[in-house]
Amino acid sequence: MEDIKTDKEYQKELFDRLKKSISLRKEEECFGVCLNSAIWWLVEQPYPKLSDMMKIISGTCPFLKGPGSVKKSGCVKLLWDIVKKCGRARTLIRFDCVEGLHGFVYPIFQGDKLYGYLGTCYTKKDVSPQVIDIFGAFTDAIVREVQKELELSKLYETIRPRAIALSTVHTVHRLIGSTLDMNELLPRVARLSLQIIRANRCSIKLVDSTKKLLLPKVTIDLREKKSKLKKVRIGNWSPGKAVKFGRPIRDKDHLATPLIDEDVIGVITLYDKVDKNPFTSFDQEIMATLSEQAVIAIKNAQLYKEQEKLTEGIIKSFATIGSTRAKGVYLPRASFLRIATLIGQKMKMSDRELKGIEYAILLHDAGQLVMPDNVLKKPAKLTGREYDLVKEHPVMGAEILKPMKSLKGIIPIILHHHENYDGSGYPKGLKKDQIPLGARIVAVVSAFEAMIARRPYRTARSMNVALAEMKTNSGTQFDPKVVQALLEVVSRQDIKTMLEKERYGGHR
Repeated sequence: MEDIKTDKEYQKELFDRLKKSISLRKEEECFGVCLNSAIWWLVEQPYPKLSDMMKIISGTCPFLKGPGSVKKSGCVKLLWDIVKKCGRARTLIRFDCVEGLHGFVYPIFQGDKLYGYLGTCYTKKDVSPQVIDIFGAFTDAIVREVQKELELSKLYETIRPRAIALSTVHTVHRLIGSTLDMNELLPRVARLSLQIIRANRCSIKLVDSTKKLLLPKVTIDLREKKSKLKKVRIGNWSPGKAVKFGRPIRDKDHLATPLIDEDVIGVITLYDKVDKNPFTSFDQEIMATLSEQAVIAIKNAQLYKEQEKLTEGIIKSFATIGSTRAKGVYLPRASFLRIATLIGQKMKMSDRELKGIEYAILLHDAGQLVMPDNVLKKPAKLTGREYDLVKEHPVMGAEILKPMKSLKGIIPIILHHHENYDGSGYPKGLKKDQIPLGARIVAVVSAFEAMIARRPYRTARSMNVALAEMKTNSGTQFDPKVVQALLEVVSRQDIKTMLEKERYGGHR
């Protein structure tokens, strides 16, 4: 059945192109001069019925448009027999019709496949065989030209989706490498789908934990009348059916492609192509390739999110242990985490770097976990030797965190957050830009916190006094740019409100 359908489609496209062929039109004009008053006709099927020939010839020949059914049927019967004979002989055949006209029929083949006929009736009697031979050769060349164009068009239509699919693989690979944030990834996949398929709307839904519903995660709608995000029960509508059966569901105005890992995890649904044409098997093939790559990206993002939650849990456990072990070690308040993040944003840090700053703020005193109790909890002034031991806590903290690969990026911050901008700090005596930017930010934020936070063993300084001291030490202990960013951040009303609330709400 598929072969029959393909042949019919090819036959239709072949004759559509022949009728539009400029070369064939010029040939008819040129040979029309030689043949006198030529009438041209096309039979667009290999084995026409007599009734089909009647329609073709009656609509073309002026002699058969009026009364005279006997002559009409006799002429059409003659031409029908000639057409059948021409198809069997696979060659041009000349004839004389009942109206006294002359003509010939040319069979249109591709390989062994007969698709139809080109015929003409003309008035001139003495057309030489050479002219007819030239016509046959010209017509054969024109038909082959049209066939080649059609083959190239078919080849293009076959190769195009695969070329797009290869490009899609490359593009989605870049998406995978550019973000592991699901909130960024899914809109990018949706926009890419719209761009490649040229559709007006794309919706991505993921299967919920109960595996009964599809939860909408992103919809990009280019139409004036927008559609709302809706949950879909698995098995309902095209997205739900695509997930239930694990295969694409295609209709003229939508295409739902399941996202399949070991199980179906979601669906990408496209609606309404820009050119108003229906979705095709080529669109389906392209989206199948895109969905395979999108699944990899989504699973990577999900795994990263799980790893991030695990890392955050470990970090908070470390910080809690540190805060309960010694009276001088405290969990940073939310306001200082927020201040550090805002400073990082002002310093043009990436989202991943900002997350590293947050982790470093929580863990910057992790090295104190391995310090002797008699030093860590000593109420009196430390001796020189004891102070030297305290100065080792950044190195100890870096060593503690080194086995955790997910925290590799914050180890330089932990190691160098006690370096001073002028090179007078420890443990390496780094200065200025030699000190990692994250470490310079942590140094400023942790010092500011230490001055204004309430502690059982000392009185908190006022905000103005603390900021004045930060300015005094700008350029020596602290990076001037980071101090300036701190001043701008703490001048915000929301930060002032957070700080005041925490200052008088007690410490944790």
